[in-house]
Amino acid sequence: MSWIIAKDEKNPVDPYFSNVSLLLHGDGTNGSTTIVDSSPSPKTVTAVGDAQISTTQSKFGGASLAFDGNGDYLTIPPSTEFEFGTDPFTVEFWIYPTTSTTNRAVLCTVDNGNIDTGGIDILGISSNLYFYFTINGGGVRSIVVSLPTLNTWNHYAFVGVSPTDTRVYRNGTLEGTSSSPRDITYTGQNELVVGARHGGGTSGAVGPIQNFFDGYIEDLRITKGVARYTQNFTPPTAPFPDF
Repeated sequence: MSWIIAKDEKNPVDPYFSNVSLLLHGDGTNGSTTIVDSSPSPKTVTAVGDAQISTTQSKFGGASLAFDGNGDYLTIPPSTEFEFGTDPFTVEFWIYPTTSTTNRAVLCTVDNGNIDTGGIDILGISSNLYFYFTINGGGVRSIVVSLPTLNTWNHYAFVGVSPTDTRVYRNGTLEGTSSSPRDITYTGQNELVVGARHGGGTSGAVGPIQNFFDGYIEDLRITKGVARYTQNFTPPTAPFPDF
């Protein structure tokens, strides 16, 4: 489990909260574009297009982040907190897609529009979901797993266990692994994008934002330095703790 109940307390506590780089619950008033990062070092989150908080769908808390697949996404400024190198990490979220997930992106930290330059990229292609990440020497590898089920909440966890052990869990079950020597050396020149991804540009230039997600995302959490899941697990049954 990624959280515990502290003795004599009713509220859940995250023992790794100090390692959390980003925590987007998606809570708030319906239609609001004020997106709060509940991590220990809150980042500025900017909603682009019609990206907003919605009470139409929610896993926890009565609201989530809504995207209509037509130019909607969130941006978070560059940060070394999204650069994992060879250290452990966990990127996880709940996702509720409402239309085809083909060519729809969930999250991207790719630098200069090219995965080879560092970062991660989570993108649905054809009948699979691809997790792209940088390996030693500037190359790239992918882990291929099942696409999320439409019109229902799906939990995904992307976990760097060791420099040569990267895993993807879907709804708590291990679906894909890689033993490639991982080195996510994101150089921090581009913002983190949620609900879309950077397209490839010419000569390493940043391309246009594309592959817009259509549906809802909730409890997106990035943890640097901790592999929260190393075996099959029961997906979270409550919102991630804020402390």
